[in-house]
Amino acid sequence: MLSIVYKNTNSAWAFLALLVVGCALHALIFIWRIPVYYLPDLILGIYLIYKLPDLNQDVSPLFFVGLILWLGYYFFSPPAPDTQYTNNFFVVLKPFLYLSILALYSKNDPQWSLRRPLTLFLYLYPCILLWNLFLVRLQENASIGQLMNTRPFFIFENNFEITFYLNCFAIVFFIYQQKQVQYFVLAALVIILSGSRSGLLSFAAMSVFYFLAVSWRQRIVALTLALAVVFYIGKGRNITAPLNSIDRVQSLQAILDHYHNSFWEILSLPFGHGIYEKIPGYICIRLPDFAEWFTGNSHNCDPLMLQAFYSRALFQFGIYITILIPLLFLLLVKKEMGWKLACIVLTPMTCVAASVGGFSNGLAFWGILLSLYAFEQVRQVNPALTATPAPTR
Repeated sequence: MLSIVYKNTNSAWAFLALLVVGCALHALIFIWRIPVYYLPDLILGIYLIYKLPDLNQDVSPLFFVGLILWLGYYFFSPPAPDTQYTNNFFVVLKPFLYLSILALYSKNDPQWSLRRPLTLFLYLYPCILLWNLFLVRLQENASIGQLMNTRPFFIFENNFEITFYLNCFAIVFFIYQQKQVQYFVLAALVIILSGSRSGLLSFAAMSVFYFLAVSWRQRIVALTLALAVVFYIGKGRNITAPLNSIDRVQSLQAILDHYHNSFWEILSLPFGHGIYEKIPGYICIRLPDFAEWFTGNSHNCDPLMLQAFYSRALFQFGIYITILIPLLFLLLVKKEMGWKLACIVLTPMTCVAASVGGFSNGLAFWGILLSLYAFEQVRQVNPALTATPAPTR
């Protein structure tokens, strides 16, 4: 592996140094449980302030759409019925903020090339997942069977990290046009190690784009690997179990039951219940473990307990805004890199939104932002990327 890394990054020493740093950082988080959930948003805020003097692009009108939606739901949502347990509504509003950031900063790429760190990350992340499994083995004396059911991570839940990883894969493979098969092998390895069903969904969707972009020999390899991943995750996470036994399906079904499974009733509430409204008590009682898990209190029926972005957005924003959010992301990304690349880049976030935050997650948003910046650097034929052909729009 080191020889491959050396060939692609010209620095095996950089890989080893970053691997040691990454493993040390993960050990700190793993042992001391350091709170890191808002770290991607903190880094994003620092970057936006740093690049503020360089803002010189035309502002998309969608900036104002995101801003109006943010202000509208913040000021005009029905008041909270329960003041003892307030909703974490700032997380819910993040998609509108991210839309406005994309409209303002989509061309504000960093001055340094992204090619090398993103390529390094494709190799680093699976190594850190293996390091996590090693730490679990030491701490819990876990057997191989127990480790197979473990959800290894780097900083936080691997559903978010896999989304970011697949965006890095898309950048290296589809934007930088580095179409070596080892990148797909690494992505398959990450999905196997992660044990994530939503990661499997994202990987399956990305595999379609990969399959259409490579030779027949690579297609055979890809198909073999994809089947192996499906078999492994299917065995470990029992994906053949009845749909109604899956927690995300249970939360979605609970919301559909709230609307009496009537499409017309869903349409009749165009802007949802707002960001302060609690999940009805009978749903909260039906899913008590979800509330306890996400809010720390089984009586705090914050819509975040529904887990999947689409489920809680349907309740809080209504069906029209729930559909509008991914469409606005698509329009903004398409404006910079065209329909094909926009669809590829947004696939991981769109798929994972059926399981977790998706459009409201900072790390997933970083995947989109870095994709735009990588494309911009290639399009401008950055001196550090002279060997990379500029994609056509």
